[in-house]
Amino acid sequence: MPKIELFTVLKELHNISGFRLSIYDTNLHEIAAYPRNLSGFCSLVQQNKEVRKRCVQNDAEAFEIVKNTQEIYIYKCKFGLYEAVAPLYHFGVLSGYLMMGQTLDTKEDSKAYVYDEASKYIKDKEYLKKEIDRIPSSSRDKILSCISLMNICAEYISLSNRLNLTDQNLAHEIKKYINQNFAAKITLESLSNRFFYSKTTIMNTFKSTYGLSINQYLQDTRLAHALEMLQQANYSIRDISERCGFSDQNYFTKVFSKKYGTTPSAYQKKGAVLT
Repeated sequence: MPKIELFTVLKELHNISGFRLSIYDTNLHEIAAYPRNLSGFCSLVQQNKEVRKRCVQNDAEAFEIVKNTQEIYIYKCKFGLYEAVAPLYHFGVLSGYLMMGQTLDTKEDSKAYVYDEASKYIKDKEYLKKEIDRIPSSSRDKILSCISLMNICAEYISLSNRLNLTDQNLAHEIKKYINQNFAAKITLESLSNRFFYSKTTIMNTFKSTYGLSINQYLQDTRLAHALEMLQQANYSIRDISERCGFSDQNYFTKVFSKKYGTTPSAYQKKGAVLT
């Protein structure tokens, strides 16, 4: 059975629960989330530096508890929203955290409590009320059921060893993936979804390891394969362009000419080996 992509795990959990899912590394940096942005309410209240600091502190305390107990931890934030954190392991070593949260139960006074606490920091009360109304709410039983599903997914991630990449290993895995799939459409977004790291982390890690950008390496790899194929007369320029991942033949000709000093057609006719 093929492994389920981590991005898909987050997305499907969100579709079931309506809650935001995120993954943090052991330095407490969020490296992926679905949806990517915080809820309107959380974004609003965290504009206040004091609130932002308190939210970060709450999460850090929760991560520390999970680190020590090695079990899922359920808690409420300063404003009464439910959150849960589960540990992620790679061969028994803590490698990150899976977090689900920013949801309310359906008790009559839950939204009133959120308003009372948040109104201390937000001047626009009507806007605050609208954002509170948009906070997903479920019965306590459903919340606990969704958290149980989250814990199962955390165990899957751990058992499948998906969160195990150091910087060097991450760069190596990206390079290997490009070498094997250079003909496919590869973007920072697709690499982010596949390896479950932010686009910035993927871009910077690869460049610091190999000294060139992912786009440059991808293009060089495609051109190197095109060079080999051009030595075989049974391929047309269009075929070579498409088989090497260039969707536009004119662009292929342009980048090939820039790198090798001749057009693909001229090289194919000459049959020479360029140095």
